Amino acid sequence: MQILWLFVAALIPLLSIYGRSIQKALKEHLSSNQLTILLGLILLIISLKAIYWLIKNHSYRRIWHLTWFAPLFLVAPYLMPIIEERAHFIVFGSFGFLSMLAFSPKIALTICISTSVLDEGLQWYLPDRVGDWFDVAINILASVAGAIFSFISRKQ
Repeated sequence: MQILWLFVAALIPLLSIYGRSIQKALKEHLSSNQLTILLGLILLIISLKAIYWLIKNHSYRRIWHLTWFAPLFLVAPYLMPIIEERAHFIVFGSFGFLSMLAFSPKIALTICISTSVLDEGLQWYLPDRVGDWFDVAINILASVAGAIFSFISRKQ
């Protein structure tokens, strides 16, 4: 689990640094609708993995938490006007979920919030990026929601 957490933690600054190049390459090969479907499939896979994780850990009663988790991570991103903001939910939601598994709740939430702020701070120093307080809020919302889902599922 720590290796997966490290991977996602390393992915965050890498996406900040190389995100525009990746975004440009994806937009050259995929339409906005195709990108939306791709992100939706990724979110669906993550949700199915969460269900599998709960079943594997014999947490059948905890599956009801997906009633708020699934709409947050499957519907809320589609209400956002910019497709790149939707990707924040995948990366930061996963980061929050894994942080709560790897650390104590207090440390995990501190890491999630700090990473959300520092990621956007990094973007202020990159030539083709702009740090944005709205993105900080999205990052915090996604990472804290992922952490809460992990915490509630683990505690019961």
